[in-house]
Amino acid sequence: MSMLQQRLSNTFTRFVDSEKASGIVLMLCTIISLVSANSSIGARYVTLWQSSIGGLSLEHWINDGLMTIFFLLIGLELVRELYNGELAQVKNALLPICAAIGGMTVPALIHFGAQ
Repeated sequence: MSMLQQRLSNTFTRFVDSEKASGIVLMLCTIISLVSANSSIGARYVTLWQSSIGGLSLEHWINDGLMTIFFLLIGLELVRELYNGELAQVKNALLPICAAIGGMTVPALIHFGAQ
């Protein structure tokens, strides 16, 4: 393996192992989706999500299948943090708890206030 390949491999490994990697990938995918949906290929983009796989749309598979697995993993991680991690102390858990409550109530208040 050449020096350049080794260097790229090490850089990629450090990126994937970092906590920032998932956030960066999520932001890039969000930007690509927004640009695609609001460009001239928007109609084809929507059609892609409605394409059928095994009798259900791709959108349905993601919403009901992959999101279930995602929230299961998030719940397991949260439980681990509450019992053994940084959120085991009430003082450290107070800010995330308030943010979660705000994240649920503020959108609901905006929805009901707009009617």
